[in-house]
Amino acid sequence: RSRKADFDRAGARVVLVGMGSPEECTAFLQKFDIPFLMISDSKQALYRQFHLERMSPLGVFSPAVAIKGLAAMARGSGIGKPIGDVLQLPGVFVLDAGGRIVFRHQPAGPADHADPDRILKVLAGRPASAA
Repeated sequence: RSRKADFDRAGARVVLVGMGSPEECTAFLQKFDIPFLMISDSKQALYRQFHLERMSPLGVFSPAVAIKGLAAMARGSGIGKPIGDVLQLPGVFVLDAGGRIVFRHQPAGPADHADPDRILKVLAGRPASAA
């Protein structure tokens, strides 16, 4: 959300997908002041269509997840009641105007986030690995 203006300048339309009901997705956007559209996918159809993986139950207790959780709590974000499949991993995809995937980030775990600068490079027509 802090990079919204950068994505707007790049001509991107950012759409989030959540596993909650439409009402839960709306509440999430409001609670965290997220300025993007969110689609409710409680049946996880998009997760399956994009071949997003699930982590193992032990993955919830990995050091990376614990560190991210503690950092979030230090910033004042409490741990709320999980909604949906807590083992479902997210993903980031950039689709071109024709619907072709031109960038994908399928994380190794819940603490593995896509770098906004890499995504913005793709939107600018440069390879994501370019410096």
